[in-house]
Amino acid sequence: MTNKAVREFAKNQFPKNPAIAKKLGVKVKQELHLDPDHQAFILFEAPNAEAVRDYLVQGGYVHFSRLSFHLVTPIAELLKQVDDMPTIY
Repeated sequence: MTNKAVREFAKNQFPKNPAIAKKLGVKVKQELHLDPDHQAFILFEAPNAEAVRDYLVQGGYVHFSRLSFHLVTPIAELLKQVDDMPTIY
């Protein structure tokens, strides 16, 4: 955000993002800035990974952030599925 143009873009774009999320069926559950790394952590609930990608692109995050995202499973859900996973040892 030390770049004036990026700062202004982010300040103008951020209020528009809820409408983009709604259009894409994406729920933003949590948005955090990881200090002092200057990284963001955003937790989404979405119909698919493509909807999250589209939100990040249309929301302008691609202009000022390095993006990576991960699909997640709550640990409680993972434990329900553990017996269906093959073991290797």
